[in-house]
Amino acid sequence: MPLAGVRILAFTHVAAGPYCTLQLAALGAEVIKVESSTRIDLWRWDKNRDPERSLRFIDHNKNARSVTLNLKTDEGRALAKELAAKSDVVIENFAAGVLDRLGLGWDVLSRGREDLILVHMSGLGASGPRSAYVTYGPSMMAISGMTHLWNQPEREEPVGSQTSYPDYLVGSYAAYAIVAALVDRDMEGAGREIDLIQLDVVETAMGPAVVAAANELAPVGPKGNRVPDAVPHDTYPCVGGNDDWCVISVATDDEWASLAGLIGGAAAAPRFASAAGRVAARAEIDGIVGAWTRERSAHQVFEACQSVGVAAGVVATGRDLMQDRHLAERGFLLEMEHAAMGPVKLPGLAFRFDHDPLPTWRLGPLMGQDNVYVLGEVLGRSPADIARLESEGVVK
Repeated sequence: MPLAGVRILAFTHVAAGPYCTLQLAALGAEVIKVESSTRIDLWRWDKNRDPERSLRFIDHNKNARSVTLNLKTDEGRALAKELAAKSDVVIENFAAGVLDRLGLGWDVLSRGREDLILVHMSGLGASGPRSAYVTYGPSMMAISGMTHLWNQPEREEPVGSQTSYPDYLVGSYAAYAIVAALVDRDMEGAGREIDLIQLDVVETAMGPAVVAAANELAPVGPKGNRVPDAVPHDTYPCVGGNDDWCVISVATDDEWASLAGLIGGAAAAPRFASAAGRVAARAEIDGIVGAWTRERSAHQVFEACQSVGVAAGVVATGRDLMQDRHLAERGFLLEMEHAAMGPVKLPGLAFRFDHDPLPTWRLGPLMGQDNVYVLGEVLGRSPADIARLESEGVVK
């Protein structure tokens, strides 16, 4: 595997940090997640309130190991320092300054290993008037302006995403930064401290809204599903009613001609042949397309449009995805046994090497599942010493 032999010590929780290490573990890195029963990862608390039975935790922490260290104790922090000295990368997504207050900042850890790569993933960065503020994905969406744009233009109240969308942007960005730092270290031999600011990552994904504001242009507001120069470009109701919707996007006159050939009737009017004509008649076009889609299922619209080269899709639910034959044939779903939950199905990894799925050797670990391996094999502690650490609450 590309990252075989790379060890990553992860002080990560919730989604952004674990999503980063998920990518690296998929590529062969050994990820050791530091946990503690004194402060359990929020994503271990799922609907059943059992920290060992959280689907979202075991999904985002695939291929990771777990060691439980009580960082409130001097010896627990000393063990963390030892692990950092035996790791290539240390990553944390706490609030700014937490690692320093634990005595595990750059000045301390880099003395244990000069070529260490330390990555901070705080919400608002290590400096600035709001650096100490706490953020999560939904609040980051709002702070960055994403919630404002993620809406229909006629709607007054903000809507936003139903997931912590920024966490996945940030996690991917962090994995990219770590791989770049590893490459740089191989060439230059030097370690790095990386301050990856979650807000900055999300702002770089905002595109025209930020560019327009920075250059004092007309503000970019919510556009919903529409774009100014393409019609049709929207969601349309299908025969199933409120739970059955499709998306159709026509970018060229040729694509409209193909769609009009499917619809027939009023769609064939010459005044709709040009983009300008369709934009001028947006409401009429949407009515014609919507009347056609209401007589078909979303899947029928999807297949019919795609058969003539028109971009279209089903507004899928989670159940639709799990029943999708395309995803099934590509082996998207991963079916594995978990130590506490038994057989479960989870999303697989999004990329392949030489057309082969990347190996998943384990779902997210139980708390402290790898204490003996980490403390014994990595740090060289004896079974008696490990038992002492456990009895004294250092390993907890």
